[in-house]
Amino acid sequence: MQKLKGLWIPVEILLNKDLSDKEKIILSMILYLSEETKSCFASNKYIASIVNVTANRVSKIISSLKDKEYIKVKLKYKTDSKEIEQRQITPIVENINRYSQKLQEGIDTNNYSASQKQSYPIDENGKDIIKNIKNKNNYNKESVNKKKNKDNFEQRDYTDFDFTKLYANATAFS
Repeated sequence: MQKLKGLWIPVEILLNKDLSDKEKIILSMILYLSEETKSCFASNKYIASIVNVTANRVSKIISSLKDKEYIKVKLKYKTDSKEIEQRQITPIVENINRYSQKLQEGIDTNNYSASQKQSYPIDENGKDIIKNIKNKNNYNKESVNKKKNKDNFEQRDYTDFDFTKLYANATAFS
């Protein structure tokens, strides 16, 4: 079994309102752990230790994901026994991706806007993120411009300038 280095939750899973938070995390783990072999062989105990739930809870979540048709589960039993030797969990990728297709159904197909070129539509939260990134970029440009203006101020010669004209009551200084 490969060592877990981190976890990426695909947007199709993250935005899926049919899944609980724990289902999203466990489904993402299954996807990650099945990258090389196309199936995940992790035990409930292993998944439970990472997700911080009981092995029994993991079993229920995996059953729920199976019922919702996000995964297939194959059990291999020990010879002449009802004891499970190995469990193989295979993600049903086309069913995971169907959620993002539902999101795109509301987009007008004749409108060739930039948002249609994206793999998923941007919701209101996404627009806020983009606006914040643009504002940050503008702020950084303003900082550079302010620094340039400061440099220009320091290079100017003000030896003959009467600064008292800047005050509203200039006669008070005379």
